[in-house]
Amino acid sequence: MENIFEIRVSDYVLDKVLNPLKCDEYGNFTPDQLNEWCGLIPDFFAAAVTANEPDITKADENKHVENDLKMIALNKVALGMDDNYGYGGFGSSVMTTKPSDFGIIFGEDGEPDLYPIGKFTYKFLEVLQYEYGMVALRIVGKPDTVKFARFD
Repeated sequence: MENIFEIRVSDYVLDKVLNPLKCDEYGNFTPDQLNEWCGLIPDFFAAAVTANEPDITKADENKHVENDLKMIALNKVALGMDDNYGYGGFGSSVMTTKPSDFGIIFGEDGEPDLYPIGKFTYKFLEVLQYEYGMVALRIVGKPDTVKFARFD
């Protein structure tokens, strides 16, 4: 019998936390199942940060103008994720949803709250991934600097 191991760039490039808020609903799933649920979105993020590494490092090192450079890096990563996805994403999103500081999307009109399935971080950027392919890309510690979209 042959052993097959799947190696993903996102597993090495990103800091990954599955079920970061310890949601009971996701607690019954194995890490492999949660990874499967996340699909290719972490790989889109890893490819985008890798392609924009110089801008991200520059923003991370230059603290005196950090906000402008971090926003530029965030926008470039969002565009990179859209390009990797190939079907819109952040650039075509009309969603105005914003996760809370902790990452919960509070349901409205009787909808349930959504907790992130996974949190993927690279330096000062983080992606929170939710059910239904919903993705929040934001700057760590600045939850209002968020781009939100659905990657079907």
